[in-house]
Amino acid sequence: MDGIKAVGFDLDGTFMRTRVDYARLNAADREVCLDHGIPFDDIDFGDSPKRPRAPIRAWLEEHGRGDEFCQVSRDIDTAFTECECEFVSEAVPFPGSAECLPVLKSMGYRVGILTRGSLEYATRALGPLFDEFDVVMGRDHSEYDNAKPSPRAMVEFAEELGVEPSEILYVGDNSTDWMSAHGAGARFVGVRTGSGSDDLWASVDPSIPVIDRAGDVVRLL
Repeated sequence: MDGIKAVGFDLDGTFMRTRVDYARLNAADREVCLDHGIPFDDIDFGDSPKRPRAPIRAWLEEHGRGDEFCQVSRDIDTAFTECECEFVSEAVPFPGSAECLPVLKSMGYRVGILTRGSLEYATRALGPLFDEFDVVMGRDHSEYDNAKPSPRAMVEFAEELGVEPSEILYVGDNSTDWMSAHGAGARFVGVRTGSGSDDLWASVDPSIPVIDRAGDVVRLL
């Protein structure tokens, strides 16, 4: 692929096989809000595949409690990270993931991880592989609503890698990965691991290149 200077990977389901209780994770922000007296079920979060924080901030500001938002957001982040790290010791790279990193580097590419997980979670999941990446970036790199699927996540990832978004080939297993990459102008390839499948990618965009595992990306370069 011409013009590519960096290869980025999603973490869960793409670079690594992980175990996360997503039912618990997806309920964590609701529980925190209710603990703070925020009527979570009455808030309109729109149709985003991942619930944004802006509506929570808006509700607090509307009810004269805007100064509480930072603490509420921190509490949600803490709850998310606790959920993510519950089974982190079970995280293992998919076959070929670790092996592709020195190959990509020998070809002159910068390599990075961009995940919706926290940096703490990514650090613990990757273990000694953490140091093999030029950049590892989690949702807590910036404001929560800038995380994937927002294109802003990919833009900030590119900035950390020292390249333009259009110079990144990003590998993911979920439509939110594609949304962030596509929205920022990065190139994208889907995998058949995690939540990825031929049917998924065909429904998102039939032109998406699809590979069996993340490590197979070297064959496209």
